[in-house]
Amino acid sequence: MFDKKFLEDLRMQQAEWGKNLGKDIEWYGERRKEFSSSSGIPSKSLYTPLDLEDEKIDYLRDIGFPGQYPFTRGIHPNMYRREPFTFRIYTGFGTPRETNQRVKYLLKLGVNDVQLAADLPTQVGYDSDHIMARGEVGKVGVAIDSLRDMEMIFDGVPLNSFKRVSTLFNSLGPIALSLFMALGEKQGLDIKDYVVDLQNDVIKEYVCRGTYIFPMEAGVRLCTDVVRFCAENARNWYPTTICSNHLNAAGAGSTAATAFAMANGMVYIRDILKKSMSIDQFAPLLCMFLDEREDIFISVANFRATRRLWARILKEKFGAQNSDSLALKITAYSHGGETLREVLNNIVRLAYAALGYVLGGVQFLYTASFDEAVSLASEEAVKVAVRTQQILAHELGITNTVDPLGGSYYIETLTSQIEHRMNEILEKVESLGGALEAIRKGYYQSVIGEGASLRQRRFEERDMVSVGVNVYRTKEEDPEPLFRMNQQCEEEQVKNLQTLRRERNSREVQSALSDVKRVAKGEDNLVPAIFSAVKAYATVGEISDVLREVFGEYKEAISYL
Repeated sequence: MFDKKFLEDLRMQQAEWGKNLGKDIEWYGERRKEFSSSSGIPSKSLYTPLDLEDEKIDYLRDIGFPGQYPFTRGIHPNMYRREPFTFRIYTGFGTPRETNQRVKYLLKLGVNDVQLAADLPTQVGYDSDHIMARGEVGKVGVAIDSLRDMEMIFDGVPLNSFKRVSTLFNSLGPIALSLFMALGEKQGLDIKDYVVDLQNDVIKEYVCRGTYIFPMEAGVRLCTDVVRFCAENARNWYPTTICSNHLNAAGAGSTAATAFAMANGMVYIRDILKKSMSIDQFAPLLCMFLDEREDIFISVANFRATRRLWARILKEKFGAQNSDSLALKITAYSHGGETLREVLNNIVRLAYAALGYVLGGVQFLYTASFDEAVSLASEEAVKVAVRTQQILAHELGITNTVDPLGGSYYIETLTSQIEHRMNEILEKVESLGGALEAIRKGYYQSVIGEGASLRQRRFEERDMVSVGVNVYRTKEEDPEPLFRMNQQCEEEQVKNLQTLRRERNSREVQSALSDVKRVAKGEDNLVPAIFSAVKAYATVGEISDVLREVFGEYKEAISYL
């Protein structure tokens, strides 16, 4: 890449310069030998063309141009000059009636991508009146028991008011998909008139978040049935977003978390390929949810490395030819470092984290609210979160050029190093038999556990700094919540659910549930049968119970390599 004499001269000059460096560094009164992030990659004091030479980085092969393979520099030639990232907010709490008011508020603020947070009972397939839901209804998301709740959440808000509407439902993808399809029908919309995005990534639930229901193979089937259905009927939708975010949050670190997410994605891909669908039929619909919580440069490099490695995997392992199949779309959520103390500092943390994601080339961005460490987000905090995204998109010149950090010796070196580490972890997972077997053998769990311990140790030793918490700490009372939950939420939701059961056509519901059971016992796609059940106002819990009866439930086995 560089002239040989130039590199030799540079090496001599760098050696001379290095004589002036101190051997250690004063760091909060302690002697510190090196700097490194949660990725485990040490940060040198200086990067030069020599690092690119050492990493054997070839510009045309490894970096290239935006919108061209391997998409290191972004998936579109003009990137944000073509279209800004979406302004997304994660919201939902209490009853559908309360969430409806927040959704309308977000629309007024200019949010164009809203993701519904479902409460825990909904996510694990229990209705609000189930004993397992007691005390949890509406607490960390909105209670969604049936299509009627979705109608209430979006009352007066057509689904095509937003660029995208989203939710998680990682273990119940066909139900989430069906709720949005049925609501669209109720609103008189064609499937092409609006866009649905689902996280619908069940594999990571078995090792971090824990909202799994069914055995792993059944969980994978539900996920891939959604992808196959959308590939055939709604190619403008996003049927799964393969998630590294929660894996990193659990302790894996962003590099290992992304490698695990890719391995999980390969399970979904192989399952769909076995069902007679070609890679280019569905790969353009796949997205990834990436995360880095400490280092803005690692964040940028992680996104670039992920796009490059994903493109190579899809092309070399699975034979994808379509450019849209190889160009990975990325979602990111600016959160993870928020503190209970000095909550206004979180505005700065979240803004800088979001900046890293934008510089890395994110397509779908959402920011947490500064008060989420205290309570559910208040309206004022949500407004700041939205304005943060809009300022990044429209002010400061950040989106004027594509991949503005591309070509930096540091960024290109980091990108290469992260890609190599991801690839090593992927190869380890593959050697164990793929993601599901690696989980059964405890590999994911061991990496996550070790990473979580390391993260805590780094925090305690102040190697990982949290301003106002473990350095520069002041005596300050914990803040009062700015948002308070409706204490009658559960009672109101249960009452509405009981009313639904009295008013719906019970025979139609039972017939639809019987059809779900029949299809679940076979190999046909479950989405059409579940869609019919949802339209008949069968509840999330009733459909889930039928699936539990057929598939059973997942029982975690603890094992560490």
